[in-house]
Amino acid sequence: MGLLSSSKRSDSSSSLASVGAATLNGAQISLTLLKEAMDGTNIPFVKGVAGLAVEVIKIAKAIQTNKEDCDDLMKRTTSLLVVILGSLSGKKEDAIPSHLKNGIERLTTTFQEVLAELRIIEKRVGKRSVGGLARSILYYVDNDEKLKGCSAKLEWAMGEFQVTSKVDSCLKDLERHEELRKDLREGHAKMEKIEAGQAEIRDGLTEIRDVMKEQVATRTSSSDNLPSTVMPAEPKIFGRQEYIEKAIRLLQSGATARLVILGPGGMGKTSVALKIIYDARVKERYGRYRCWVPCEQATSIPLFTDLLAKSLNLPPSSSGDRLSEIIIFLESSQVVYLLLLDNFETPWDIEGQQSNVADILTKLASIPSVSLIITMRGGQYPSSNTIEWSTPRLPSLTQLDLDAAEEAFLKISPDAAGDPELRKLLQKLDCMPLAITLMAKLSEAGETIPDLLSQWGTERTRLLDQPGGDRRTSIEVSIKLSLQSRAVKGYPDAIRLLSVLAMLPAGAALTRLPQLCPSIPSWRAALRILRGAALVYDSADRSRVHLLSPIQSYILLHHPLEHGLLEELRTGYYDLAPSEKTDIDDPDFNDISKQLAEEEVNMEAILINALHDESGNREKAVEASVPYSIHLRWKHPRTEVIIEAVRVARELGSSKLASCLTWQANIHRMQGRHDLAEPIYEEAKEEYSKIGDEESVAGVQRVLGAILAIRGEYQRARSMIQEAREALLKIDSVIEATWCLWEIGQSFYLQGEYSSACSTLKQARWEFISGNNRLGATRCLSIIGASLGRQENHDVAQSTLAEARSAFLEMGDPSGAASCLWYLGDTLQRAGNPSLALAKFNEAHTAFIHLGDIEWIATCQRSIDEVSRILGNSYPSQPESFTADSQ
Repeated sequence: MGLLSSSKRSDSSSSLASVGAATLNGAQISLTLLKEAMDGTNIPFVKGVAGLAVEVIKIAKAIQTNKEDCDDLMKRTTSLLVVILGSLSGKKEDAIPSHLKNGIERLTTTFQEVLAELRIIEKRVGKRSVGGLARSILYYVDNDEKLKGCSAKLEWAMGEFQVTSKVDSCLKDLERHEELRKDLREGHAKMEKIEAGQAEIRDGLTEIRDVMKEQVATRTSSSDNLPSTVMPAEPKIFGRQEYIEKAIRLLQSGATARLVILGPGGMGKTSVALKIIYDARVKERYGRYRCWVPCEQATSIPLFTDLLAKSLNLPPSSSGDRLSEIIIFLESSQVVYLLLLDNFETPWDIEGQQSNVADILTKLASIPSVSLIITMRGGQYPSSNTIEWSTPRLPSLTQLDLDAAEEAFLKISPDAAGDPELRKLLQKLDCMPLAITLMAKLSEAGETIPDLLSQWGTERTRLLDQPGGDRRTSIEVSIKLSLQSRAVKGYPDAIRLLSVLAMLPAGAALTRLPQLCPSIPSWRAALRILRGAALVYDSADRSRVHLLSPIQSYILLHHPLEHGLLEELRTGYYDLAPSEKTDIDDPDFNDISKQLAEEEVNMEAILINALHDESGNREKAVEASVPYSIHLRWKHPRTEVIIEAVRVARELGSSKLASCLTWQANIHRMQGRHDLAEPIYEEAKEEYSKIGDEESVAGVQRVLGAILAIRGEYQRARSMIQEAREALLKIDSVIEATWCLWEIGQSFYLQGEYSSACSTLKQARWEFISGNNRLGATRCLSIIGASLGRQENHDVAQSTLAEARSAFLEMGDPSGAASCLWYLGDTLQRAGNPSLALAKFNEAHTAFIHLGDIEWIATCQRSIDEVSRILGNSYPSQPESFTADSQ
């Protein structure tokens, strides 16, 4: 009779398969399945060994201590029994060779020895309360050793029996070949096949010998060559508490959960995930069934499944189908596993395998006893069409807030506490966690914060690069990995667009991208890929797209913008600036300035880059710097760009040098820095004379006269200004000549000649109105109002100044509006209303601080101090007279 009778063979075969599945879950072994498999044989010595195996499993299940070792022993027992039944399937008792029978007898002896050890342990456990704690501890340790010894015996027995089975197979092959040799002696070609078969058999025997040596020498498996799956230590986390709480609530909200933590490289996704699974509430729910799967080295599907199996502590594969073993194990589990698939972008981006990886992920996500947490660089959920991820979905991780960034830095380098430059350094890093960690380590090693700031300005991401580093120790490696993702590498325009965006520190307005890079018509598709790789991020209102500072620095270093795209980008920004003749009272000036205000940071970056680029058209950059400086003069007076433009204009011998000098001086004058402005005006006047520009020569002379008036040289100032006015009238430059008249009226006001100021300014105002120059007319109105206030005509002065301020605000002249506030305060103080006066002085003070006008700031501060003293004591009958020094 065969090992399995014909009537039972089909059912027993399915039972055997079920037993194989059960092998993967030793803690819940089904004895019923084993008994069903045993009932399929009538061979006494096979039933005997099977009966011993069942007894081993029963006792191991009953032992209440050393549970992990007992589970392992049960797994090995069942695996061995499955191998025995499988190797003898279909054989009649008299057809079983003697060496296999001997092998089964040795297995019987092994099971008897294991059974004896287990009965000793069983008795000890039954008496564990006798002898106290010390004896219990000794028993526990000794039991642990005995159980491990039993497992070792069974592992050796399995190896020995598998070798015996292979020998049996090889001997049968030899017998067949010998018969074939006798029958086919005359066929030479057939003889070659026979010899080849014999060589194959010899190779098989060699393989068996090698397997035997390997099993004798070591019990290690191939999984030992894989990365460790031991859970890393619990990390320190700063500024992510709210995010972590959201994740934990999702893990607690149902029987299982499926979470994805997305974000750019270096944002701390792994640290956040580890913090989540170390939380006491998560520990309580999942216990020791929390598994960390480090996917960073899972560069193939077999490596990924081997890593997953290792993290689940599965025995070496007996079937060769690792994935099926994992699925069977998890599906038959009576507990819920929490799998953390860390750095999942590595297997997800395996060339040509994404659909297969997606299938694996979908299978894992569909198992009722599995919760998932995936960390993955990028901005897109994997397999969203087949997996129902827990909602509400976790947002992508972004940079830390400044307080959390500082806390994280000081945790590593506490000596940097209190350094006034620390927050500036953190802002330069865009509060990116990895960059903060690496920079803090440099600080801890002795680098000062000012030195690190300086080095970042020149070295950028190279400062945070460590030779031989990985994604956790090198910012450059981390960014490079994102750039090497399959999607980015497969779409060259993505890198080209990234290089464009790297030139724009304030990000790019989506509405302007078509004008900034017309050579990338597919910019929308490229942008989707960059978003998916988390290499860019959107502003809160999604109107602009940005790069994190470390990514921007890396791209500038390693992927500089190609010449054609660079010229397109520069032209796109040059076209934003107003024409050189445009001024604040022009109808389009406010609209142009509003656009420029949103692009100031980018505009300055583009202009400075172009002015430094000796291989580019620097003359064009000089020309664009002048109209941009007109905008700056009125809105945010700064000289960095125009000073660089002056340097380049001198170097090139540009015809624009005089204009550049004039606007540099104009901005200094707007800042109240007349000492800096005066010599620059003098140089500009000489340059205009060289090129025969009479109107500009006279215009500069007017301003030089105004500076003399501010210094108190009133007669000399008016003489110089009048000379300029006459020169301008000769060439019919009426509006410029009227500005001379305004400066003369201003000088009378500064001198305290308020009647002369009013009459002169009224004439100038009429001329401005006739010439449709609203700015000039409003300037006249403001000084007329200020003069009326000094003449004690307080009510008319206040209404006049209010009208002037309203006009300045409508035109977009913040300096004119702020000066009206001071004049109103001065008028209110003289009218005996110090409280209201103080409010106006404070408001003006704030406005001039924003504009950076140091003279007006000082004037406002003196007025604030004076009125504060008055309010603190008594109000004098006559307020302190206005002098030129107070201006």
